[in-house]
Amino acid sequence: MPWTDSERRENFSKTLLKMKTVFDADPEAAVRSQNFIQTFHQFVAEDLTSHLTSKARTQNIRVVQEAKVFGSFKSKDVDVAVIHPTNGPLLLIGVRSQMSSVGKNVLTYYQDIIGEAISLQERFPMCATGYAYLHPLQVVPWQKKDGKWTGAESPDHSRFARMYAGIGSRDDRLYKHQLGSYDHFAYSVVDFQAAEPQLRDDIVRQAVPDLDMSILSFVPRLVDTFNNRNLWIQDIFEKPIRG
Repeated sequence: MPWTDSERRENFSKTLLKMKTVFDADPEAAVRSQNFIQTFHQFVAEDLTSHLTSKARTQNIRVVQEAKVFGSFKSKDVDVAVIHPTNGPLLLIGVRSQMSSVGKNVLTYYQDIIGEAISLQERFPMCATGYAYLHPLQVVPWQKKDGKWTGAESPDHSRFARMYAGIGSRDDRLYKHQLGSYDHFAYSVVDFQAAEPQLRDDIVRQAVPDLDMSILSFVPRLVDTFNNRNLWIQDIFEKPIRG
């Protein structure tokens, strides 16, 4: 059965606490080993899995993490994907976080994720595609193994929210001809300095009031898009539970 809104909120709070614990224990190892971001992957994957119908599970339709998927020019390890055993990818999601050097690298990553969307959408135009991105409210310095310190930073979340909004609302009437924009985008600003990490959706809503970019509605939005796009296939995902 699909997660309810309250279950999703509770599960995401637990996810953020796990991420904080991993990161605080050894920031450099958390980033280099992927343990930090894989906790985020797991949350998205479990939310998707909760929406699979019993018939889909019987047909061996699976939610796969790090799925190797062909793009238009090369294969890509898609962070979270829903894969049909004979028909291939049905839903594709990228997941990323930046816990340091946000301002320095954000435009490079922005370009990369647009390229990922183009490559996957050229090959699989009917797939529902999404991207989940996480930034800390404040970048706190830590000492690396070589003795050097990373820099403190106050990311410009409002600017980044507007950037991601620009590639996070693919037109569902023209989607087969629109490349480089995701069907849905989740931009999460998280205060990891609080004892219990806090999701600051208020910052994103203030910057982009007309587009829902919350991780707490991300998977339901993608499921709705898949179901609306494939009206003749209504036995893969359960209808999301809201409220």
